[in-house]
Amino acid sequence: MIRSQFVSVSRIAFIIVTVVFVMLAGRELYASIRTASISIVAERIEHGDTVSDDVVTRYASRSAEVVDEHYCRSDIVAAGVTLVLAQLDRQNVNVNYDAWAAAASSADRYLRYALSCMPTNSNFWLRLAAVQSIIAEEPLSLAGMMKRSVALAPHDESMILTRFYFWNDFTDATLLAAKSALDSDLMTMLKRGDRCRVNATIKEISPQLRPVFDRTWAAVGNGATARFRQRCRK
Repeated sequence: MIRSQFVSVSRIAFIIVTVVFVMLAGRELYASIRTASISIVAERIEHGDTVSDDVVTRYASRSAEVVDEHYCRSDIVAAGVTLVLAQLDRQNVNVNYDAWAAAASSADRYLRYALSCMPTNSNFWLRLAAVQSIIAEEPLSLAGMMKRSVALAPHDESMILTRFYFWNDFTDATLLAAKSALDSDLMTMLKRGDRCRVNATIKEISPQLRPVFDRTWAAVGNGATARFRQRCRK
């Protein structure tokens, strides 16, 4: 009798676990179907294929479904990030301010959602800082985002070189507020970065970043920076 009851409980537990797994699998399949077109368009953008403004606008607006449906799967969230940023990049604040403001607001909202799903994604913190800087550059807030980006990927060369692009565009106040993170990026880039990739990145340095860059260059020393004077093959 006891053995029979044990078997019954085991079967019930097995059925419950099976049902839960089936429901989870069904939700994942449903999410993939609902967002398939978003992922396809995002992949085309990432590969450098030509995608019309109308298509980008249509699918960027559909990325709101990712937030509304609470999808947190990394590939789905990342596709939405690509689309909302592509939509923002194609707006011109001087031509159509309302469209630009709407795209900036959407990108900000989506990136904050993306970070709620993946708070350790260095690139998402960087992109949120970039969007915030064009909406209203608040040095302390931007510094916090950049510090997180650096802390999460302190030695990733691609991320360091990408961050340099944004460091180059920030104001003196933001650079000062994020001094420790900026110094870390510059020091790592000059000491460990690929010579040719770094040379291509530092061709143009903004007036506000130049003093910081020059101080770091001097601190690294001639022994480490001499390699940057060598030519790179095209």
